Amino acid sequence: MELFIIVAVVVIIGLVFEYFLRQLKVGDYESRYIVITGCDSGFGHDFAKRADALGFNVFACCLTKAAVQKFKETGSPKLVAFEMDVSKDASIEKSLEIVKRTLPEGKGLWAIVNNAGILGGIGSTHLHTRQDYENTLSVNLYGVIMVTKAFMPLVLKEKGRIVNTSSCLGRIALLNSSYCISKYGVEAFSDVLRRELYRTGVKVQLIEPGAFKTPIFGRDYIRKMAENKVASLPADVKSDLPEDAVDQLVGSIRRLEETGSTNTQLVVDAYLHAVTALFPLKRYMVGNDSKYAYRLLSILPECISDFYVDLRDARSI
Repeated sequence: MELFIIVAVVVIIGLVFEYFLRQLKVGDYESRYIVITGCDSGFGHDFAKRADALGFNVFACCLTKAAVQKFKETGSPKLVAFEMDVSKDASIEKSLEIVKRTLPEGKGLWAIVNNAGILGGIGSTHLHTRQDYENTLSVNLYGVIMVTKAFMPLVLKEKGRIVNTSSCLGRIALLNSSYCISKYGVEAFSDVLRRELYRTGVKVQLIEPGAFKTPIFGRDYIRKMAENKVASLPADVKSDLPEDAVDQLVGSIRRLEETGSTNTQLVVDAYLHAVTALFPLKRYMVGNDSKYAYRLLSILPECISDFYVDLRDARSI
């Protein structure tokens, strides 16, 4: 009994000590510069606004001119918004030049936040085409890799942070093979990079959100995706589909979205901690589904996880 009490006390003290360590901040935000991709809407947009309010010098990378204009109208003078398509090397290089011209002489970047991402293809692997995989990987995986490679010398200069957005579906694969493959790739890239940079002082962190109700799950957007997918299929494949194929495709995504949280600020908080904490986590599992349900599924024997996924998604086509 005495040994049990001693162990319990040591564990409690350790947890309390760790908690207080996690509250320590780097400070001096006004002199730090961060690049955030995918700032048109959702997590990236909200984090750019939050970082700007805290005094960071923010480079908000957007896909559209409209999003850039909105930041110019609502952001502070320290927020620089410009267009960047992370799937295009030329666009990344152009953005790098903008950042280099804006940075004070001798200054580097404190953080890159690779937030940009798309849902990708829709439907089962049978319905996915090479183009579905290429489109998804070009943004979700190659975009993360190429943006990181381009800006990494500036991050090394400041011994800063590289924050990559993965997903709970980078731990357990279901529903959308192109999306899952891209997120598994982000996990692998981040693990390799973290170990390569171990002695440099640069920290590499993964954000693993669960399902959150963001514009990526917009009802009109998902239905348009489903309609385009069915319309583009070869005649022999299309003839084998049920009459309600579009509704079934939409439903498979809606079932995932229905479990999602509306509190998107949880993800923004994770980004913020990753960038500001003196001792950040290596992985941030955000949302109860990511922390518990999908984490548990990823470590259960496959006979159990496969049975659960089949039971849940038996209607998917």
